Amino acid sequence: MPDLDSSCPSGAGGSCRPPRSVSRPPLITALLLAAALAAAPAFGAGPAPRLRALLKAARTAVAGSVVESVSYDDDRVAVVAFNATEVFRGKVGEPPVRLALVELHEGNSAEPLEAGMQGIAFLRPAAFTSYLERTLPAGSYEQLLSEYGAFIRAADKTDAARQVAIMQRVLRIAGGGTLSDQDARDLTLDLLASDSPVLVEDGAAGLGELSRGAPLTEGEQKIVSTALLRQNLPDRVRIALIRAVGDAHLTAQVPTLQQIDSPPPVMEAAWQALDKLGAGASDDELKQRMASPAPASRTAAARELLKRSGTGAIDAVAPLAVRDADPQVRIDVIEALGALKDPATLPTLEQAFVDPSDTQRQASARAIRAVGGKPAVDTLARLANEGSVDSQRFAVLVLMTLDDPSGAVVLQQLAKTHPDEATRDLITHGFPKGEH
Repeated sequence: MPDLDSSCPSGAGGSCRPPRSVSRPPLITALLLAAALAAAPAFGAGPAPRLRALLKAARTAVAGSVVESVSYDDDRVAVVAFNATEVFRGKVGEPPVRLALVELHEGNSAEPLEAGMQGIAFLRPAAFTSYLERTLPAGSYEQLLSEYGAFIRAADKTDAARQVAIMQRVLRIAGGGTLSDQDARDLTLDLLASDSPVLVEDGAAGLGELSRGAPLTEGEQKIVSTALLRQNLPDRVRIALIRAVGDAHLTAQVPTLQQIDSPPPVMEAAWQALDKLGAGASDDELKQRMASPAPASRTAAARELLKRSGTGAIDAVAPLAVRDADPQVRIDVIEALGALKDPATLPTLEQAFVDPSDTQRQASARAIRAVGGKPAVDTLARLANEGSVDSQRFAVLVLMTLDDPSGAVVLQQLAKTHPDEATRDLITHGFPKGEH
């Protein structure tokens, strides 16, 4: 491992020697775990599926904290010193042990590792490239897996200790062992109580098994309820948890699900779970919610009505697509109408298209294209002669993108009859060079 305090300076280029492997003392416990993991059957259904998949993919899995991060080449790459206090898999030496992690910053959407961060890292040997050989000091390097959740950040020491306890149980399963019913139950609840979205999602995957055991205690219900109401989880994770609650028929969570009021996709998932639990809103209640002062409620109610009733809900939701005071509500409802791909939505989409907002016009155009065919062509032909010149010209542009024979006929006619000379020229000659 390189000495991070005396490594090559940033941008040192070819003066740094290429990374090379160095020998490390064996760790008997890690070797035994690695052998057990290698002999275990492929991961399938069961508790903590993502953690088990990450363990299977990783050469090394450790818990610890980031000591420092040293940047090279104008912060395009960094070497992160990671102090591993627990080793779950890999031959890295007796903990605590210092690891050097390579972190490429350019093109990487993951949050950079910074001093003080603690959690679990799933690693593989760093890929040797000529760039790294030129840029980094010699040494042995690790790299986070590219999979989602390769670094599971802990919020504090308590959360870090919970993560270690979780991993110890997951290792037992991954090595072919089993957990007692109580240990499996505690594992799911600890996952749900974690600060990490990755672990909460794994906990959601275990709710079905949990619900088939003894009824949840008041304290266990509170853990589920708290996770459901967390605003700092990604929408995708919240939706997965809500669906798991509905599938597990956890009726005690009905009051909690009824509290979820944003954002629209999460609210819709909550309403669908309430339907499964026999406590869903009626169509009349959804129509009342479309008059809510909260934009997210109006959007969610409209989208839920369209999912339930399809084109039968168009008359009810059309005012939100055309006249709602919130631009985002109009766009969201327009997109929901487009998702039906039904010609019955075109009159509403045509009204929405002539709005002066470019963003709304583009959303309406996408929805009209989603319907497609001659009905969409006829709608765009009318729009090419209505509203502002900009609106008409945009309708012509959309017509030019449709793969429909009737669209070509309409364009030929417009090239002769459209009152705007620039629009006629656009149809005849296309975009001027450099403008498309």
